[in-house]
Amino acid sequence: MKLIKIFFCLFIFFLFFKSFKATAYNLSDQLNNFFKKEYSLKTKNIKTIIHTPLKKNFFCKKPVFSLVNNLHNFGIIDIILICGSQHKYLQVELQAEGEYVIAKKKILRGTKIRGDDLIKVVGRLDTLPRGAYLNEKDLINRVNLRDIFPFQPITSFMTRPYWLVKMNQLVTVKMKGVDFEVIFVGKSLSNGAERQKIRVQLKNGKVLTGVINNNSEVIVFL
Repeated sequence: MKLIKIFFCLFIFFLFFKSFKATAYNLSDQLNNFFKKEYSLKTKNIKTIIHTPLKKNFFCKKPVFSLVNNLHNFGIIDIILICGSQHKYLQVELQAEGEYVIAKKKILRGTKIRGDDLIKVVGRLDTLPRGAYLNEKDLINRVNLRDIFPFQPITSFMTRPYWLVKMNQLVTVKMKGVDFEVIFVGKSLSNGAERQKIRVQLKNGKVLTGVINNNSEVIVFL
């Protein structure tokens, strides 16, 4: 009799474990698909670990996921799971492998970064510093704020845009309308990069806001 009870308990435990494993697997698989679309990553390079305990009988055929915040692309991420009328808060860990950018050589402070200063490598994205650059195009023509050493990942906190216009610089201001263009000379009130908005002061004291073009001119559209 005792032997039958033992086998029965083991059978129940096996069913519970199998159910929990299937639920966790299904949710992880569905989360992988969600993150694949959200961050344009390959599914085979993604691993999702659910840290929030779930009920043993929980199952959702068509879950809807939503990011609580978007401060971190990888690592520990907060997710809202919507399943019919149910809303569940999940804490998941996203581990991902992919390409990211590192310094090919030492880049001295104040350098306008070029393509041959950089190299792409493959590794764990979730262990990178916050704000690390994944694409070279996002980094080229920016200026580093401090020395960057060989093989070091580069983050957005280490760079700034290349200023086409500097504070107090005299610039050409082009005011454009439907069928006319008026040209002034003004003084910039801040630093600015290409396609950034900037305020300029004209000789008469009037302040205008325009967009910097690739010729360091400020375009004001009416």
